[in-house]
Amino acid sequence: MSPTDNSTMTAPLLHPPPRQQTMPRSTTASRSEQLHRAIAGAAAAELSNEEIDMVIQNLSSQPMGWSEAIGRGRETWSRYLVEHYFGRWKWYNPNLNNPAAPPLSHGWAFFEYFTLPRRFGEDDGDFAAENHGVYIRAPPGEEASRTELYSWIFTPLSALSDWGIGVSMYFSTLMTMGCIFVLVGAVNVANIVYYSSAAYDPPRNEKEGEDFFNLLDILRFSAICTDREWVVCRGCDAQIRYWDSIFAHEYYGTATDPFTGSNVTLIHRTTCHPAEFQQGMWNLGTLILLIVCISAYMWYLSKLEIRYDEDNTSAPDYTLIVRNPPPEAYDPEEWRDFFEKYSSKQVTLCTIALDNERLLRKLIQRRQDMKRLRSRLGVDVDLEDADQVEKAVQEAILRREELEPSCLGKICGCITTPLLRLFGFGKTDSEIWEKLQSTTDEIKALQMEEYKVSAVYITFETEQGQRTALEALNASRTELMANTAINLDPSALFRDTVLNVEEACEPTAVRWMDLSSSTIEMNVRTFITMIVTLLLVGASTGILYFCRTRVGTMPYAIILSTLNFIIPLVVRIMVSYEKHYDEGSIQRSLYIKITLFRWMNTAIVTRLITPFVATLGVDKIDMINTINALIISEMLLSPLLRYLDIFEILNRHYFAPRATTQEDLYSCFTGGWYNLAERFTDFTKILLLAVFYSPFMPLIYFLCALILFLQYWMDKFLLLRSWQKAPLVGPETATFSRMYFTTAAVVLGAISSAYAYFHSPFTQLCDCTDDETCTLSQTTFTDVYLLNGTALNSVETSSNEAVRFCNQNIFPFPPVPAKQGSNVWMTESQERLSRIYGWFCLVLLVTYIVVILGQRIVKFVTRCWKGVYEPTGVDQRKDFSSLVVPGFHFPLLACDIDDIDVKLISWRNPNAKDMSHPHLNYDDYNLIFDIPYHGMKRQKNVESSTVRSSQEEDRRHIFSIVRHWPPEWAQNKKVQVQEEY
Repeated sequence: MSPTDNSTMTAPLLHPPPRQQTMPRSTTASRSEQLHRAIAGAAAAELSNEEIDMVIQNLSSQPMGWSEAIGRGRETWSRYLVEHYFGRWKWYNPNLNNPAAPPLSHGWAFFEYFTLPRRFGEDDGDFAAENHGVYIRAPPGEEASRTELYSWIFTPLSALSDWGIGVSMYFSTLMTMGCIFVLVGAVNVANIVYYSSAAYDPPRNEKEGEDFFNLLDILRFSAICTDREWVVCRGCDAQIRYWDSIFAHEYYGTATDPFTGSNVTLIHRTTCHPAEFQQGMWNLGTLILLIVCISAYMWYLSKLEIRYDEDNTSAPDYTLIVRNPPPEAYDPEEWRDFFEKYSSKQVTLCTIALDNERLLRKLIQRRQDMKRLRSRLGVDVDLEDADQVEKAVQEAILRREELEPSCLGKICGCITTPLLRLFGFGKTDSEIWEKLQSTTDEIKALQMEEYKVSAVYITFETEQGQRTALEALNASRTELMANTAINLDPSALFRDTVLNVEEACEPTAVRWMDLSSSTIEMNVRTFITMIVTLLLVGASTGILYFCRTRVGTMPYAIILSTLNFIIPLVVRIMVSYEKHYDEGSIQRSLYIKITLFRWMNTAIVTRLITPFVATLGVDKIDMINTINALIISEMLLSPLLRYLDIFEILNRHYFAPRATTQEDLYSCFTGGWYNLAERFTDFTKILLLAVFYSPFMPLIYFLCALILFLQYWMDKFLLLRSWQKAPLVGPETATFSRMYFTTAAVVLGAISSAYAYFHSPFTQLCDCTDDETCTLSQTTFTDVYLLNGTALNSVETSSNEAVRFCNQNIFPFPPVPAKQGSNVWMTESQERLSRIYGWFCLVLLVTYIVVILGQRIVKFVTRCWKGVYEPTGVDQRKDFSSLVVPGFHFPLLACDIDDIDVKLISWRNPNAKDMSHPHLNYDDYNLIFDIPYHGMKRQKNVESSTVRSSQEEDRRHIFSIVRHWPPEWAQNKKVQVQEEY
């Protein structure tokens, strides 16, 4: 586990502690009983290190042919190739002949049976009849029944709900939007045919085989114009800056009039007119169809969320959180008595979280240092024995001194060691030991402090109890700030405090380290990261501008796709500096920042840094050619970069074969990291790209549909074959994305399309007016000098009438013909189109502001004087104690669990022997026993006395408090539960 993984490190401090039914490891259990338990929601049975080793030795030793292993989902291709080929070569597996090193096959078995998701097989005897056609996820390490990997091809979307509704909605969105793009693209076929015909660009059929029709010949269906003509321009010499760039040097020339001796400016302009009324209305029609389809799909998803919530009753349906508890309200009984009046049955659980983040971070850091030291000194060294550690450290130093490094090793060490130390790595054994001792001293000092209550989680036995409490305590912001009951009943005050209560999130989504953060601190940190994000956007824009103007189109597209891959990693590290109460909130922050970057760099920046007169150009550096290269890059490079996760490849194929301990080996197979925020930004980026440039590339809807389908299959493959388990954040990210950013992408794309038709034909030229003398004395000019230094012997203009400069690159809103002013460049057909499209964009923008943003503004303002809580879904009338709540794999505990039923904890130790005191079996995983402190309730692995000691009387509150009051019917099953344990 990563030290920055806020939720997994202290996941046991739950609201309630996540319950997780486990599959029996004994083969005496009936298959029907196993199926029943799996259907009940058993997600993952957590094992001790000894049990993991035993299971993996069994699983890794099962012989299997390659056709059965690969073809039937028993084994991945990577494992097969490593175990049958690469693992037998010394250069790949240095520990091949080292009996002290852990077998590499155990690591791959751990990866496939513990990290990757598996389901019960459909061909496993009696189990097959009950499991036919049903995808039931097997617990990690399941060996009593035959399991197989989820098929990344045949696994249906409905089965992906096991990863949370957010994941299921993401894949559903990709597939559905891909189909919508195909439908919209089919409607846009008329424009595709028009742009590829001679009616739009007369020379197109004549030049079909030339170099500009590259990249799968896609550009022939775009608005690229190859037909140009030379014209004499009045006033263009004063506006030379519009052509003075590498994009347009060859379009601007100067010559001398032989009759007058004056200088003449000649412009090589395009003759195509993409803004014809019929083509523009086809584009507008496809946009309206897209809006209708997206609106219908958004409505369907909103109903799907409610149905999913009703079908999958979980802990948040029973639990509320108190954000502003009195700082010294440590008594769970007091909280239960206060909330019990709202429940028809009872309060079942109370979790009181303290502001002990500094202490927890140090305890986690100490465990990590111990892990690093153990991997170097060996598992036989007792790290709690200072003398033994000192001796082992000195012996390790002597062994290293005896090994004389090679010349190349010394050079590499001089380069890599300072870099590793810069990021906190590369420390010697003695340095780690000194740090471990220092951390221990800091922990002892922090244990002398007493910590205040930061949040309280209350879990009711019924959904109605939670809803009644939330409605009764639904306070306004004014009441919370003034701590005065205005609309609330006086009985709703707890210790004369107006409580700020909310519905709790999923247990695995709680960020326990951030619960004590103030709103001001969270906003300031978020503001700082946003400023840094804007600076990154500016820096990347500069890089892209340099690549676009100095390198070329395809390198520009490759660098852009690479930045789209790298920058999210940087943003992810940056967002870790922020403070958030839950994973849903931090996902939204990450989503906003990554979306801002990708939207700017992918769609907007390309348009901004392209000179106006190079919009329809045929050269590779012109805009349409650049967008075409970008789409090809998104189609090919982005999925490849996603698949080639360099960190996971190094872990599995370099560090794993060189691991010296079992723990190090398993840590190399924990799987890649992913989050929904980054995945949804990819989707909205493609949506914006399609709508933004559809006037120039009507084929773009088909291309973007292909990109979405490729994203679907690549992400589905990685979810089922590479990624690790992530927190269940629910539908929050999906809802936030579709409500604000999917709609915003359509609005921005529509506005961009309106300006595309408004600015056409992108020449910066207008016909002369009646009061101007524009008749030329001749139409042929010699010795024409272009801005790129080229000289043309002779140029013949297309007419004996000159044109004048007029600035078409203006941005009035709405972009309607009346905003042309004195510079009239539009044809009558274009004016009709621009008028309709411009007013449509205005209506669309107002609708977005009023309906989408206005709804949030009204809710914010209303919350100032009254509460806005409204229950969603239907009460399923199930008791909480009958539910199963999934948790993390191998979390650390950070609270006293003596007063709760251990069945509530998300994992268990199947090797435990003490059935009378089962909570003792978790002491090795509990941080509160790492460093003894004054006032401890009991010692590690020792049952507490029934007599309260003097130390217990003055015990300080330094760890969070969890109290469980099981209902009577659940208490009657306690003996049966202990027998199963």
